[in-house]
Amino acid sequence: MELDTQNLVDEDNFNLEDQEMDDEDPEMDQILPHDTASSGTVERGKSSVSRFRAACWKNFDRGQKYPNGKTEVTCKYCEQTYHLNLRRNCTNTMNRHMRSCEKTPGSTPRISRKVDMMVFREMIAVALVQHNLPYSFVEYERIREAFTYVNPSIEFWSRNTAASDVYKIYEREKIKLKEKLAIIPGRICLTTDLWRALTVESYICLTAHYVDVDGVLKTKILSFCAFPPPHSGVVIAMKLSELLKDWGIEKKVFTLTVDNASANDIMQSILKRKLQKHLVCSGEFFHVRCSTHILNLIVQDGLEVISGALEKIRETVKYVKGSETRENLFQNCMDTIGIQTEASLVLDVSTRWNSTYHMLSRAIQFKDVLHSLAEVDRGYKSFPSAVEWERAELICDLLKPFAEITKLISGSSYPTANVYFMQVWAIKCWLGDHDDSHDRAIREMVEDMTEKYDKYWEDFSDILAMAAVLDPRLKFSALEYCYNILNPLTSKENLTHVRDKMVQLFGAYKRTTCNVAASTSQSSRKDIPFGYDVSC
Repeated sequence: MELDTQNLVDEDNFNLEDQEMDDEDPEMDQILPHDTASSGTVERGKSSVSRFRAACWKNFDRGQKYPNGKTEVTCKYCEQTYHLNLRRNCTNTMNRHMRSCEKTPGSTPRISRKVDMMVFREMIAVALVQHNLPYSFVEYERIREAFTYVNPSIEFWSRNTAASDVYKIYEREKIKLKEKLAIIPGRICLTTDLWRALTVESYICLTAHYVDVDGVLKTKILSFCAFPPPHSGVVIAMKLSELLKDWGIEKKVFTLTVDNASANDIMQSILKRKLQKHLVCSGEFFHVRCSTHILNLIVQDGLEVISGALEKIRETVKYVKGSETRENLFQNCMDTIGIQTEASLVLDVSTRWNSTYHMLSRAIQFKDVLHSLAEVDRGYKSFPSAVEWERAELICDLLKPFAEITKLISGSSYPTANVYFMQVWAIKCWLGDHDDSHDRAIREMVEDMTEKYDKYWEDFSDILAMAAVLDPRLKFSALEYCYNILNPLTSKENLTHVRDKMVQLFGAYKRTTCNVAASTSQSSRKDIPFGYDVSC
């Protein structure tokens, strides 16, 4: 049985239109239904007659009535047939048909645009990817009806064809990106990580960060593919080596950033040996530890100290948010104290420490409100003690720069290495200011955090310090100030070390340039700063 097209226009407009037609044209009163002897579908009576007074009925013939209550209705001009329930508002379908029927007297023929199916399929394939639609989208009944309504000449295709179209676009875009990576003048920094879905399948992601020929910072995911166990360092190194070869960028790699998993340490050492002859300075700067992962390791020590207070605050948020009555009581306490804000308590996500910071800071903001709530609500049993609040405020003060750094270095549209040095230095200063706290638990926490800080900072401080020097807002003067604050005795030694590393790195890039160009003009050599003119 033919499916009636879904009404896409406001039905009230059509009803109003039909009513106006009836009022303005007295001849419509003479339009009566067919003789019941021929159709056998209409009962005589005033209500039956008024049902067929709409203007659209003069363009349709009624035919057989079916057991399901629907009646066959046929256009007099194009013989298009519909099956409608005459006891419902069926004039919308007929009015819509008359606006599109090209054989209606006085109608303007529609210009049907010829559809290039390959272009149309590609547009749909792009939409599937961009809007995260399933491949079966192209087989949806209503979608196909819409396609047919727009242009009846459209040919349908299956979900397998849609998947093939998406893959063809991927292959084409991959070739374009390969060509772009081949001509960039600089090096490529890579990041990689393993990811596990809720369905337990494992995936590996490889991302490239580079500056294109127009000087614009770009970030591209080169691969996000299934990666079943084992996830040993050797297997990961083999997979990454395969991906680098596939993209043709083995000779363009500068750094590889990974988290602190032991398998990654083995992986980077294997990969470093394979790429060593193509790496800058024999791969001295190749391995970079993931900054956010290191921050997380340091932060966890701080959260452990206030685990009791955190658990009480977490239970407090659940208690207040668990009932509309308690939320109203919390709001009343806010009004009593005089706090006017639209902010409220927030619950953290256990796997994201920065969300714990937001929960903690918001709870501290409403500390007095919660104290008032504890006085008026006997069911509220998880209010932290004075000592726990004191520690929570201290740890919140510590976590603030961590949260700011995480947000800052998570950006992908601007360089982040140059800003990281100053932020990490601020954390080091904070740890130094609290290493003699009167609270024994805080002192032990600072000691553990400082130990982790020193362990990981030594591994990647050079590359971050050089990035800060290249920032025209900082340069060596900022580094000298920071090193003097941390330890005046080793400040000069640290500055000399960073300068030597920069000379080494500059020399490596200069030698690469000399290999590309047969000679360098004397005029260009005048622009090289003193101390950086390393012979090819």
